[in-house]
Amino acid sequence: MNVRERVAELVRGGERFLVCCHRRPDADALGSALGLRVLLQELGKDVNLYVPDALPANLVFLDHGEVEQDLPEGLSWDATFVMDTAANSLLPSGLPDEERRGPLVIIDHHANHDDVGDIVFRETGACATGEMVMDLAELFGLRPVPPEAATPIYAALVADTGGFRYSTTKPKVLRMGAELLEQGADPWQVAYELFEKWPSERLALLSAILDTLELDCEGRLALLTVTRAMLEEAGANDDMVEGMVDYGRKLRGVEIAALIWEFPADEGEGLETKVSFRSRGEADVGRIAQAMGGGGHRTAAGTQLTDDADTTRERVREMVCAALCDD
Repeated sequence: MNVRERVAELVRGGERFLVCCHRRPDADALGSALGLRVLLQELGKDVNLYVPDALPANLVFLDHGEVEQDLPEGLSWDATFVMDTAANSLLPSGLPDEERRGPLVIIDHHANHDDVGDIVFRETGACATGEMVMDLAELFGLRPVPPEAATPIYAALVADTGGFRYSTTKPKVLRMGAELLEQGADPWQVAYELFEKWPSERLALLSAILDTLELDCEGRLALLTVTRAMLEEAGANDDMVEGMVDYGRKLRGVEIAALIWEFPADEGEGLETKVSFRSRGEADVGRIAQAMGGGGHRTAAGTQLTDDADTTRERVREMVCAALCDD
């Protein structure tokens, strides 16, 4: 029995499930979680969708009251699904203990990953976890997907393919997109909410971030930085940092872009740093991120560190330049 069939058997034999996604959810994580929730409900299951973090402003349109920020007391589940998660550090906070949550099922498409989960359904060739949810829908006999699942799954596909631009955009993915449009997803609404609905504060933040640009490794590495002071001066919040690293990759000659971002520590006081990597494809930033305790794909990856921004920047510079010299 392969992993997909194990997941299907688990679903068929259970009655109540908990669905979650990684910390600080993006469109693929939230969209695939919302989509799976609909599928499970169509199969007659009771489902709780648990996302303890506040949703980024550009994802609020996906939630119509399904997301729960607090777990109901006294409940237990036949299994807990965590969507789009490759690292232990990205598991959602406040997960119930093993006795209450049942087996932990990871549904994910990242190539570099920690040893996490009791059952791991991973398809590294998938463009998004949302694509894997579509495959599960077919396994459950729920294709075309219910209309309620169309928009969140479409958002997952659009986000992780960069608007169907990246090399992971295979014919199968475009056919899935067409099916989701036929089931009610609005392509303009999704694109506008995800990519274009910027407040003026975010534009001010972009200006400040571009002022930090450093080129290294003979112009092959672009480094960008976001500090708490920059966010405060721009009147911006952490959600507005999403996607800023892509501006470093736009430069001619740059093979890897890295954004170092200060944010409050998850526990206690002080600051930690998050690093977002992007590559044109020649260099594998997933391997770099994994060596720094994170993970991801060849062209998009990230990690989270307890070091300050200056220390992190130098570490990133050293590791990226070493990786580029090895290629």
